Amino acid sequence: MHPYSRSEIPHHESEAKAPETGVDSRDTPLAQLLHLLQGAHEPVLADVGITRFAPARLDALHGSASREAEACLDRAQLMIRLMEGALEGEHPPEPTLLLGVAQQVGRTLADHRRWRDLADNAAYYRDHPGVKARISAQL
Repeated sequence: MHPYSRSEIPHHESEAKAPETGVDSRDTPLAQLLHLLQGAHEPVLADVGITRFAPARLDALHGSASREAEACLDRAQLMIRLMEGALEGEHPPEPTLLLGVAQQVGRTLADHRRWRDLADNAAYYRDHPGVKARISAQL
C-alpha cells in the first residue's frame, strides 16, 4: 500500500476549490478538515502533513483511523438495513426521506474511505521512515 496521489482520486468535472485553502467544496467535511489541519495547499501525496509525526504517533493514528473507518462502514450498513426494513413495511417512507438517507449513506461511505486512506498512509509512513523523512524535509 502506498499513499495515493490526487491523480488516483476520481476528479469532479469542475473542481470547486476555495482559492485561499485549496479545499474542494464537494469533499466531505471530514476530508476538508483533514486537508486544512495538515496545512497543505495543493498536496501531491495524501496526508503529507503527518510525515512529521513520530512512529508511535503514526501507529496511534493508524489504529484510531482504522477503528473510525470500520465505524463508518457499520453506520452505513445499519442505515441500509433500516431503509430496507422501512421499504418492506405497509407504509413506505416518502421519496425525499429515502433520498436523504441514500445521500447520507454515500457521505458515510466517503468518510469510510477517507478514514481508511488516512490509516493506510499513517501505516505506510510509519513502516517507511526513509520516504517519510524525504517528504517531511520538503515541507
